[in-house]
Amino acid sequence: MADRALTLAHFFPSFSLGGQQRRLATLVEGLGPRFTHRIYSLDGDLGAASLLDGAVGVRVEPLPIRKTSFLSLSNIARLRKAITQSGADLLCTYNFGSVEAALANRFGPNIAHVHHEDGFGADEASGEIGRRVLARRIALAGAKVTVPSMTLQRIAVDRWRLSEKNVTRITPGIDLPRFQNIARIQRDEIIIGAVGALRAEKNFARLIRCFEMAAADCAARLVIFGDGPERDILERSVAASPMRERIRFAGATQKPELALAEFDIFALTSDTEQTPISLMEAMAAGLPAIATDVGDVRALLGSAAQGNVFAIDDEAGLARRLSELARDERKRREIGALNAETATGFARKPMIDAFKTLYLETAGIR
Repeated sequence: MADRALTLAHFFPSFSLGGQQRRLATLVEGLGPRFTHRIYSLDGDLGAASLLDGAVGVRVEPLPIRKTSFLSLSNIARLRKAITQSGADLLCTYNFGSVEAALANRFGPNIAHVHHEDGFGADEASGEIGRRVLARRIALAGAKVTVPSMTLQRIAVDRWRLSEKNVTRITPGIDLPRFQNIARIQRDEIIIGAVGALRAEKNFARLIRCFEMAAADCAARLVIFGDGPERDILERSVAASPMRERIRFAGATQKPELALAEFDIFALTSDTEQTPISLMEAMAAGLPAIATDVGDVRALLGSAAQGNVFAIDDEAGLARRLSELARDERKRREIGALNAETATGFARKPMIDAFKTLYLETAGIR
């Protein structure tokens, strides 16, 4: 058994472009040919499949299930069948959107299971829904659970009451050279930028409001890379903004390093995060970063968090800081250099090694 390929069945709520999907692409490359992967998208979106172009031993397919307010017995039956037919040695599920697959496995095939919990959507950002806590408690009781942050590790043990020995924190890693070696695009104007899926919990509307306040005192532009369900709402908001000529939606990108090359300041204004990869990449690129005080953001930034991390309701403070940095090149360079130094600790090899160990040990292979 030690010499044969280990098959992993991955059940994603959506396989659209995002941090989880980008991490899996990194893992597929790093884990190598001993691991094969079957990836299922539970909303049918395969937008991130292009991240795996050329990868050997990978199959990505839609498995759309009925969207319900909570759990569906018909969904669970369908997922149990898919898990069984996958022939997988290990089940990998992702966030609450795949909890039905976790339940289907627990009361069906019951193969070894690793659940990846990376954070909350808009419906849980301001406080977890009680029945979801209970569902996690039941569905994940026999699983190994991996989380990216200290914040989520505490929640998994204290609130979901999962066994501490079954919860493993694995800090995300990034391809450092990819971001450290980018050539900056020189412009006469300051670009404030953001990268991320346009979803409610990312709260790009907050960033737009803060930019509108900041832009009254400085000559700057706002560029947002990403796509998602909130795009139409955000574009309508910008169309009515007095700063509409200075705000641009650049669409989704599979090369975030090129997006970051356009920026002078990186901004993250989410309602909820854990260990945001976009922030880690911006730091590696040597950008000063301004962020809301969510998840492990303050810990990630280290000493550069001072004066650059704000409560989610302190939009005036965030806007004021955007304006200050837009007008102070020396300060931007100073904070950017500090971030770049901190980011040298974000290498991806420790992350790959940790996931490899977790997968093999969970599957019963030493």
